[in-house]
Amino acid sequence: MSTRIALALLCALGIWIFQIIFYALAGPLRKVPGPWYARFTNLPLKWATIKGRRMYFIEALHKKYGDMVLIAPNQVDCNSPTMFREIHRHGNGFRKAAWYRKFAGYKDVEERNSLFIMEDPKTHATRRKLMARAFSKSEIRKHWEVEIKQKVEFAVRQMEKDAKEHPDGEVDVQKWWTLMAADVISRIAFGESFNLLLAGQKNEYLHAVERIAKANGISAEVPIFRLLCCVPIPSIQSLFNTMGVVMDFATKTVNNSRTQGTAGVGNIFTSILAEVEKSGSTLDDVILVREARSLIIAGTDTTAITLTFLVWNVLSRPQLHRDLLEELRREAGDMGEEDGFALEDEQLEQLPLLTAVIQESMRLYGAAPGSLPRSPPLGGATVGGVYIPDSAVVSTQAWSLHRHPAIWENPEEFDVSRWLSGNMSDEAKAAFHPWGGGGRVCLGMHVAEMELRHGAATFFLRYPQARLAPRTTPETMRPEQFFIITPKNRECGVVLA
Repeated sequence: MSTRIALALLCALGIWIFQIIFYALAGPLRKVPGPWYARFTNLPLKWATIKGRRMYFIEALHKKYGDMVLIAPNQVDCNSPTMFREIHRHGNGFRKAAWYRKFAGYKDVEERNSLFIMEDPKTHATRRKLMARAFSKSEIRKHWEVEIKQKVEFAVRQMEKDAKEHPDGEVDVQKWWTLMAADVISRIAFGESFNLLLAGQKNEYLHAVERIAKANGISAEVPIFRLLCCVPIPSIQSLFNTMGVVMDFATKTVNNSRTQGTAGVGNIFTSILAEVEKSGSTLDDVILVREARSLIIAGTDTTAITLTFLVWNVLSRPQLHRDLLEELRREAGDMGEEDGFALEDEQLEQLPLLTAVIQESMRLYGAAPGSLPRSPPLGGATVGGVYIPDSAVVSTQAWSLHRHPAIWENPEEFDVSRWLSGNMSDEAKAAFHPWGGGGRVCLGMHVAEMELRHGAATFFLRYPQARLAPRTTPETMRPEQFFIITPKNRECGVVLA
């Protein structure tokens, strides 16, 4: 290497180091509290992400430094209902950050992106309006409740069959909730079920979805992680070579919708196409495939994980278990197992204790409690009285807001009474956001809520003597986070009788 090249490289390195130091000491975020290292490097945050501990890392910083904390040189996390509203309310100019594009693994012109990664609020609102009716509570109940009830009831029956084959009568409820959710979303999205509950095992699609959530969650934070796809080890390469599987299923979804036309409800995209036709808009197949991909990825593990944590928490509290059974039995009356207890979602939604159990499960163990990164509008914005430049990223995470000691009494305790007293503060109501924030709340939340209500009610009515297996402990159920959370051991053993 010539002396001239060496000097040029040394000069470039010096400028780079100077810029880092200058931004840390004199930049617009210099007064935001946080650890000294966060002013100079994002490596600790990246490492926490790789280890599945990002939400714990940020939560620890909030406990030490307060409601606004610097987590990386240009990233701030906020942990108060006021700042949450400032960031996520309609019309404030904040946009989804580039993180979402990195997670999805593609970017097109804004109008051709999926809802999940759309940055512009106006473009997002236009697309969401076309899709919202098909995902409304009334439409889901009208067209899909029977399907959801059938899948839930079959899943719960299959648990008993599985338990009988185990020497200790145990069953992994997370496995069966996952198969159930996959069968539900495949029926709704594709027009035909995967029939995983019948097979009793995961298929190629489900394995692909699980790998995508982990690989893309890490790669969005650590782009160099994608280089591992070059490592000639099948188990590593499989993390990155699965998107084609999901895209094939997404394409099938769109083809089925086109074949069905808009006269009936073959799958949920049939309804969406009818809305598009009625509005005079157009959505080509590329856009629809991307939306279908988002739906089938988001609609599988999330519901299953929340149901798993719900069962664990109820069975960990015998008195709560008894009280919930009493409420469900009172509502079910003379209905029995042979007719699936015949409870309708509209009935279940009115049950106060069941609702409280679901809400508390979502508060502490919602499937996606991590950061919601946003980019401030051009020229920056003030959040919590602090100026945030448009070059920075500001985020909130439900994991911290749902555990804030100034908002929730005994925040780490699974306590359903907080939802039953009628005295919940406005601040707590504002802090509770398991489905996301503002106009970006989860489009499929009514599908998920219906699965949660029917899943919990059917499971506890059918297996009133259920108890946790000895191997299921708080340590094995400790959440790990790779975009979504999952129990550390990725299972929840239950003895049904």
